[in-house]
Amino acid sequence: EVEALGRELDELRAEIEASRGASDAAYINRLITIQRRLAAAGRITLFASRWKPAFLAGAAMLGIAKILENMEIGHNVMHGQWDWMNDPEIHSSNWEWDTAQPAEQWKHSHNYVHHQFTNVLGYDNDIGYGILRMAREQKWSPYNLGQPIYNQLLATLFEWGVALHDLDIERIRKGEKDPKEMKRQLKQIFRKGRNQILKDYVVYPALAGKQWKTVLKANVAANITRNLWSYVIIFCGHFPDGAMHFTEEEIEDETRRLAGRGKDSG
Repeated sequence: EVEALGRELDELRAEIEASRGASDAAYINRLITIQRRLAAAGRITLFASRWKPAFLAGAAMLGIAKILENMEIGHNVMHGQWDWMNDPEIHSSNWEWDTAQPAEQWKHSHNYVHHQFTNVLGYDNDIGYGILRMAREQKWSPYNLGQPIYNQLLATLFEWGVALHDLDIERIRKGEKDPKEMKRQLKQIFRKGRNQILKDYVVYPALAGKQWKTVLKANVAANITRNLWSYVIIFCGHFPDGAMHFTEEEIEDETRRLAGRGKDSG
């Protein structure tokens, strides 16, 4: 039955891939245009942010632009969803998104680790992101008593939690992380995070002149809005009631069609 289901899914995938065409290309190009215009309109509106309506409108447009870029454009482009277009800009090998995690690290932690080992304890770091106990199969420790606090911090600072995701905090705690690889990743994260901070909290506020404080506050609000939205969407998709989890032993003899029978958010 599993093999038959696998064949049906393969056929469905082939059918969908064969149907891709001009309308799909038009969709992603239109969405990118909308997102960039929203971001530009938000930035321009914030130059008049001494008026509260302009502050609220600018922060809202910028927050929505960041949500679209991360959740609908960046996530899907870096998955390779649009590679068939052979567009050098809208391609998984070239896209760098508006968040603190380097694209290279996200593609490893998400595309490879999470999607190849979905909900496999000991492999998939999306189960609690290395700081939360999300499954009964995970060993409990007194550290978990602080989860309400960790969870709130993760939601508010989600961009930075994601930035550290591919470091694999659990392996670092166990002393299993290659120091050279960790150093290389930390350098990447530092450079990307520095650029994000400079862009949102230094350059754009400076361009606003006397309004720099309100522009800074609006940029903080937009980033927190994006963080909370992303957190809610991702947590609801990854940790619904009844989601199954697997051990390393359970995947030893699985085939491609037997893999991934747990809940995968996509």
